[in-house]
Amino acid sequence: MSNVYRVLSAVLFIWALFASIGVGYFYMLAVDLEVDNQRLRQELASAEETVSKARNLIKVINSSLSNLNQSYQSLLANYTEALDRLRLDLNSGYVSLVVDFGNGTSKYFKFLVVYGENDTVFDLLLASGLDIDYTEYPEFNDVFINCIGGVCGEVTGESSGLFWLLYVNGEASQRGAKQTTVVEGDVIEWRYREVTW
Repeated sequence: MSNVYRVLSAVLFIWALFASIGVGYFYMLAVDLEVDNQRLRQELASAEETVSKARNLIKVINSSLSNLNQSYQSLLANYTEALDRLRLDLNSGYVSLVVDFGNGTSKYFKFLVVYGENDTVFDLLLASGLDIDYTEYPEFNDVFINCIGGVCGEVTGESSGLFWLLYVNGEASQRGAKQTTVVEGDVIEWRYREVTW
């Protein structure tokens, strides 16, 4: 029986030895895992702090971009307005309109015209505010002026009459009121004169 105790004691001793080694190994493993866990927690905390800083930076960037966008929109509106003013200045000019009623009475007007918008002699005559009677000739895209300010053309003889004649810068116009365009500095005259044919 003493041999059995010895064998049993030896087995128990070996088992205790391996158990102690196993416990020590798993304890060291647990310690290493705890160290790794602690390091990962610190890295995670550092990463969360970095993410938080990045989020704050993104907020600042978004705010800056929003302010920049507002500034850009304001600048664009001012730029568009400035371009419109420049276009108007470059594409416009002052012209004079004289309506000579043939009896010593004349009316004078000065207009700012924008080329391509209100730059025909007919546009100027309409803008004068005088009562105008005219006959349209669509086939020529033009008009014949019958009356200005209540003074109307009339036949005075077999081959004569009083009519409104158009002059541009002192010279008789070869075109009608809708077909004659003006440029800065032009003097447009409507003269009520006798015409013979």
